Amino acid sequence: MMELSREEEFLGWFGRAVAALGVLGGLSASSASSASLTAMREAGGVDYRQAEAQTVAFQVEFESADAARAWSRERFASLAAAFEEAFGPQAMVFTSIFEKLEWKPD
Repeated sequence: MMELSREEEFLGWFGRAVAALGVLGGLSASSASSASLTAMREAGGVDYRQAEAQTVAFQVEFESADAARAWSRERFASLAAAFEEAFGPQAMVFTSIFEKLEWKPD
């Protein structure tokens, strides 16, 4: 999360930081190709332009939770620290691990 007014600045910074810090290094081809950056545009019916903060998500798919944890420690931690330095003190970083569930409609 960061100040809403800094989204455009963040986009330029993010591309440079990912490359400079080698954040995608060591990922499998499928994990690297799954990497995406998204921004929340509405939550609970509230348009993001009415909020003070902007939420962005850097998402990567992994073969396992252990692989995700290792990447977070070995690669993502440096990006998170650089983000907090560049965009703090009004910035926040957190990580989440989700597992894709298989389901079929009845």
